[in-house]
Amino acid sequence: PVWATAVAALVDGEAVAAAVVLPALGDAYVADGTGTRLNGDPVGVSDRADPDTFSVTPTVWWDRTRRGEYAAATGEIVHRFGDLVRFRSAQATLAMVASGALDATFTNRTPNPWDSVAGAFLVREAGGTVTDLDGDPWRHDSRGLVASNGRRHDEVLAAARAVEDARE
Repeated sequence: PVWATAVAALVDGEAVAAAVVLPALGDAYVADGTGTRLNGDPVGVSDRADPDTFSVTPTVWWDRTRRGEYAAATGEIVHRFGDLVRFRSAQATLAMVASGALDATFTNRTPNPWDSVAGAFLVREAGGTVTDLDGDPWRHDSRGLVASNGRRHDEVLAAARAVEDARE
């Protein structure tokens, strides 16, 4: 399985630097206000704009009492986008959006800061967009998390909102 160790430095509640390390892959992502680097080399979000070419993943696990939302998330992805990919680590998923390996990820849940802050900063530093379910800039205490390359963020946001609408 893919797992991550993540750390972020915050000033007034906002990330100013972050690192996400994926030991199983031998990858280290770092951002410090000058962009995102993967193993020392600059990276950026993908430039894909056609949803049929997007690889999207749901992130942050839904427990058994909320599996209807997980089913809705996977359904939204397979109906709106080209490919569904699933990783077990929110930080790894966000790092992969930052590097362009994935085009987007979302959850309607409020993620724990240790699962999200560093990776969200990587995405922003790589040129991507990270919002909450209302489309406002994402913060560590936001409802939902929607991260994308920014080219079809509204479509990804609509998918996340549809999952929220499916809440039981």
